[in-house]
Amino acid sequence: MEDKIQAFRQPLVTATGIILGFILNFASTFVRTESKMSDVLAYFIGFSILVGIICLIFVLYRILRMQYPREQVFNYYQNTLYLFIFGVSVSFAGVMIDMFTNFMIE
Repeated sequence: MEDKIQAFRQPLVTATGIILGFILNFASTFVRTESKMSDVLAYFIGFSILVGIICLIFVLYRILRMQYPREQVFNYYQNTLYLFIFGVSVSFAGVMIDMFTNFMIE
């Protein structure tokens, strides 16, 4: 059996792992840091980081999974890629909001 997504597997796993590391590092400092922002904004940032982390872990599951639908490999990989972009974008939005509010408050 030919694995049609083998060429895409390693780069996506590497990129997802690196981005997850950065996001988890940010999340650990975000939780420990006392901030003057409102609770609603802090919950929104935390929620966006959580959603991004969940999406990226699901991307890892999908790309490392060996029992994917071989007859729909293009759609399977395309949906995994969309999920990756969504997870990175949501996390990035949370990080940027935190950076902007800390810059404006200080």
